[in-house]
Amino acid sequence: MRLRYLLSEIFRGLGRNITMVISVVIVTAVSLTFVGAGAVMQKEINDLKQTLVEESQVSIFLCSPHATAASCAGGAATEAQIEEVREALEGPDLEPYVASVHERDQAEALRIYQQQFAGESFVADLTAEDMPVSFHVTLKDADRSAAVVQFFQGRDGVDEVTDLLSVYAPVIQALNQSTALAVGLAVLMLVAAVLLVSTTIRMSVSNRRREIAIMRLVGASNVFIRLPFLLEGAVAAVIGALVASGLLWVAMKYLVEGWMLPLFGPEVVQVSTADVLWVGPVLVVLGAVLAIVASIVSLNRYLKV
Repeated sequence: MRLRYLLSEIFRGLGRNITMVISVVIVTAVSLTFVGAGAVMQKEINDLKQTLVEESQVSIFLCSPHATAASCAGGAATEAQIEEVREALEGPDLEPYVASVHERDQAEALRIYQQQFAGESFVADLTAEDMPVSFHVTLKDADRSAAVVQFFQGRDGVDEVTDLLSVYAPVIQALNQSTALAVGLAVLMLVAAVLLVSTTIRMSVSNRRREIAIMRLVGASNVFIRLPFLLEGAVAAVIGALVASGLLWVAMKYLVEGWMLPLFGPEVVQVSTADVLWVGPVLVVLGAVLAIVASIVSLNRYLKV
C-alpha cells in the first residue's frame, strides 16, 4: 500500500509541474551529455598516449637514394653510417633514454610500404634498394624524447628523425582543450539543473501544503513525507541522464565511428560506442545524486516537518 501511494504521489507531482519537469530533463540531458563527452575525450587522450608510449616513440630514418636532406648529400646511408647509428643507440650515452630498439631493414620497409599503398600503381616500380633503413626506438621515459631526437638530427647519413609524441601533440592539445570546454559547459548546465530541481521541489511543496498538513496530523514520518519529493527530482534527472546517454551513443556512432574513424584510423581514434556502456551508468548515478542533494537542500528550506 505504501509503495503504491509513493508511486502515485511521484507521478502526480511530476504531472502537476510538467513544464518544470521537462525543463529539468532537457537541462540535465544537455549538461550530462557534456560530462559524458568530456569523460570519453579524456579516455581517448589517455589511450592515445598509452599507444604512443607502447609504440616506437622516436623513429630514425637513414638516407635512401632519393633523400634530399643536406645530411644525405652523399646518397644512401653507407654500412658504416648504419653501424654508427646502431652503436650509438646501444652505447652508454643513450642508455638512460633507450628501452628497446627495432631495426627495420630495406626489405621490411618495402613490405610495409606496399601494405600501406596497396593498389597504387607506383608501388610496383619500387624495390628494396629504394627504401631507407630505419631504427624505431622505444624510450624509458616518453617525455625525454627530445634528447634522442637532437642526438641524431642532422647527422651524416640520417635523413629524418621523427618524434611520435610531438607529431600527435596538436591532436592531444586539441582534445585537452575540448575536454576543458566540455567540463566548463557541463558545470554551468549542472548548476542550472540543480536550480531547476530546487524550484520544482519548491513548487511541489507549495501545491501540496494541505496534503502535507494532513499527513502530519495522522502521524506520517518525516521520511515518508519527504520521500516523494526526493524521488520526483531523481526521476526527472534519471530521465535526463538516459537521454544524455542516447545522445552520446548517437554522437559516437555517427560522428566518431562513422566519420572520424575512417578519416584518422584506429591508431588515433580509440573510443567507440562501447564506451557508452560505462559512461551511461555513471551519468545516471551522477544525475540522480545531484537531484537528490538539490531536493534535500530545497526541502530543508521550504518544508518544515
